[in-house]
Amino acid sequence: MNKQEIIGKMSELTQGTKVESEKYLMAFLGALEYAIENKEEFKLTGHFSMKSVERSARTGRNPQSGEVIQIPAKNAIKTSIGKKLKDLAL
Repeated sequence: MNKQEIIGKMSELTQGTKVESEKYLMAFLGALEYAIENKEEFKLTGHFSMKSVERSARTGRNPQSGEVIQIPAKNAIKTSIGKKLKDLAL
């Protein structure tokens, strides 16, 4: 689903307007962005959780040439899927 399809489905499920649904979706995404930016865990129990993690520097290998390379440290987002969503996928 893309953003407009999500907004349409939200308005259908809540029997509200698309304008209201877009406002709520943007507020949800704003809260998610705030949590990730401030290195806080964003958790919806049973559905998913996301958090910012630091990955340390390490050595790797170029798969084409086999050359050993240094991979720098960086921040990444770790996502875990909850039981409710896992069960729906099965």
